[in-house]
Amino acid sequence: MDGIRQGAAGGVPRRAGWYVQTLRLTACALLAWLVWQVWHLSTYEAADVVWVCDGTGSCGTDHFASVGPFAGIAAAIGLGIAAARYLHRSAPGAVVALSAWAALAGWQDALADGKVTRADTSAWFLLVPVELPVPTWLAVLRWLTAAALAGACCGAFSSLYRTAAVARFLRGRACAPGTLEGWRSLGRRHGEADLLFADERGVRHRVPVVVARRALTRETVLAVYDPARPGDAARTRAALPRKEAKP
Repeated sequence: MDGIRQGAAGGVPRRAGWYVQTLRLTACALLAWLVWQVWHLSTYEAADVVWVCDGTGSCGTDHFASVGPFAGIAAAIGLGIAAARYLHRSAPGAVVALSAWAALAGWQDALADGKVTRADTSAWFLLVPVELPVPTWLAVLRWLTAAALAGACCGAFSSLYRTAAVARFLRGRACAPGTLEGWRSLGRRHGEADLLFADERGVRHRVPVVVARRALTRETVLAVYDPARPGDAARTRAALPRKEAKP
C-alpha cells in the first residue's frame, strides 16, 4: 500500500511512463508511414484516375488517388500533433517536408515505371485543379521540400535556444527550478528579470537574466547555470521547457 501511495503521489510510475512513451513513438511512426504512403499514392496513381462527368458540370471517380491529398493532409495534421512533443517547433516544417518528399517520390517512381512521361500533364483535380507538366510538379515539390526543411531547421534552432538544450547537454550546465521576479523592458519581446533558484548545494541565488516576455506567464522556469560559478550572470539563463519545472 505504501508503494501504491508513493507512486500516486509521485505521478506516473516510471515503468508506466516508458510504456506511454513507447505507445506515443509507435503512433508517430505509424502516422509517418501513413503520410508517406498516402502522398506517394496520390501522385504515383494520378495518371490512372479517370473522371466521369454527367454533362451538368459535376464529375466523379472511384479511384482513391483522387482524394489522396485530402487523406494526406488529415494524416499530416495528426502526425504534426503527435510529433510536436518530440520535434517541438520543427514539427510543422518536418511534416510538410515529409509530405512533399513522398509526393515527389511518387512522381519519380511513376516516371521510372513508365506510368507517365515528362511530356505528360497532370493535376490533383480536387486539390489543385490545374494541369501542369510532370517536370513542373517535380520542380515545385523539390522547392517545397527544401523550403519545408529550412523551416524545420529554423524551428529546431528556436526550440533548442528556448529550452537551452545545447547548454544543458553539451556544455555541462546544471539545472534547477527557478522563478522570475521583476521586469525591466528591453523592447517589445524581451526584458530583464531576476532569476531566483537554489543550486546543487542548496545555496540560493538571484541572478539578472534576459528573457522573452512570454516567460512571465510561467510560474516556474528552468535555471540553467554553471555548477562552478552558479551566481555568474554571464553563465546563467532561464529556459522555457514545454512543461514547467517542478519546484
